[in-house]
Amino acid sequence: MRVWLPRFACPECRAPVPALACGGCGALFDRRGGVFRFLSSQRAEAAEPFQRQYRAVRARDGYRPAAPEYYRMLPYVARDDPSAGQWRVRRESYVHLQRHALPACPVQALDLGAGSGWLSHRLAAFGHRMVAVDRLDDEADGLGACRHYPVSFVVVQADFDALPFEPAQFDLVVFDGSLHYSPDPAATLAEATRMLAARGAIAVMDSPMFARERDGHAMVADELRRIEAAHGFRSVLRPGLGFLTFTALERAASSHGLRSRFFQSQGPIGWRVRRQMARLRLGRAPASFGVWVAR
Repeated sequence: MRVWLPRFACPECRAPVPALACGGCGALFDRRGGVFRFLSSQRAEAAEPFQRQYRAVRARDGYRPAAPEYYRMLPYVARDDPSAGQWRVRRESYVHLQRHALPACPVQALDLGAGSGWLSHRLAAFGHRMVAVDRLDDEADGLGACRHYPVSFVVVQADFDALPFEPAQFDLVVFDGSLHYSPDPAATLAEATRMLAARGAIAVMDSPMFARERDGHAMVADELRRIEAAHGFRSVLRPGLGFLTFTALERAASSHGLRSRFFQSQGPIGWRVRRQMARLRLGRAPASFGVWVAR
């Protein structure tokens, strides 16, 4: 049986890429370790300092598992997992995504900032034709973890601001906890919108969302201070703003003729109480998490 593949295009000149060779600029791409490689050396070098620091923080905080069973169970984790509260929120968001962004019939979907590929794995198991995209190909936090899944889907190393696909071929484009890493979310959303087929939808899942920009900046500043103190970094690298605002997302959606709605995830009671206590202590609104859907 022939395996479904998306129609690839050069991420730099946008010409079609038959047989992994660009018909426009002549760039050559390949597939190694089950991953289609479309990340240019320049983009990889620019991203590496942040990714090196990101891996170090994740390892020291105990977030880099190795057991295949761990990945296969996501978004379900043990109660004593260091990120159990976060995964409870992500499970709620996953349900919102299924209810409000996915039709009953199988679709072609793009999972941007896919990380370990857990979302692509879950949706591919339901018959959706999935493409998982990330810059990071690390075997614990990145696309290398996709080797653990029993269900096949397309895995692509690329930058989500330079997507290696022909336009208008995906029914859903979902940013999986990733859009807040973009230096320019409006431009990144514009690139994602190019990928949408007629009547397609964009979903932004589990990025920290705020009504007021100043609360987002305060959250990022608090988090940077925490990481610097816990890990001894002189400075913490951030590739993007670190948060999103509802106003900016709605403005971006409107500019592309899309209408949006937000479905909030509540999380476990203990997680909610800690957030409200932090609100009183820090004097700022906590971030909202969930799924923002525009169609």
